Amino acid sequence: MKRPKGVLLDYGGTLVEEAGFDPRAGNTWLLAQASYVAPGVTLDMVLERARRVAHEVADRRDKFGIEAPWGSLTRLIHDYFGTRFALGPVELERGFWDTAVTTRGMPGAREALDAIAAAGVPMAVLSNASFSAETIRHDLARHGLADQLAFVMVSADYVVRKPSALLLEAAAARLGVAPRDIWMIGDRLDTDVAGARAA
Repeated sequence: MKRPKGVLLDYGGTLVEEAGFDPRAGNTWLLAQASYVAPGVTLDMVLERARRVAHEVADRRDKFGIEAPWGSLTRLIHDYFGTRFALGPVELERGFWDTAVTTRGMPGAREALDAIAAAGVPMAVLSNASFSAETIRHDLARHGLADQLAFVMVSADYVVRKPSALLLEAAAARLGVAPRDIWMIGDRLDTDVAGARAA
């Protein structure tokens, strides 16, 4: 096997694992940031709307290979109720993440990144995620996994999801390495491996 000239790493299931997701806590935090909530709107109503949005939009992303960004999903939920927020979308996303999502670094992830960096091979993260690259980098930094990455790239910023060759080709171009000279390290055959082969 020849040495790679670049490495792309998946995020979830590869560098970190999701240890918990609490949409109630996240939406409680969001509502606490609201500058206006219509009379009669309850947290349970918001959570029911969120379940419907997830069913009708987010759960179909694998089927169609298109990403729905967190901000768009959140607007589908809260614009329906007329909720207005005091914070901007970046702060809202980060606060929701910090309140609702719990992750832990995968065993050996830091050591693997150190070894790749020591070999002088540029690396970056390429993830199917509805959250922004800034939020994913923020989470990686909490686990000491962000310092050596050239960039973090997420499908939310590019519309298409892995295994789309378009996404892998764009990541390779950003890394400055031809796709054939990149190793893709991930945990799924249907997205990570299939995408790398397609590119």
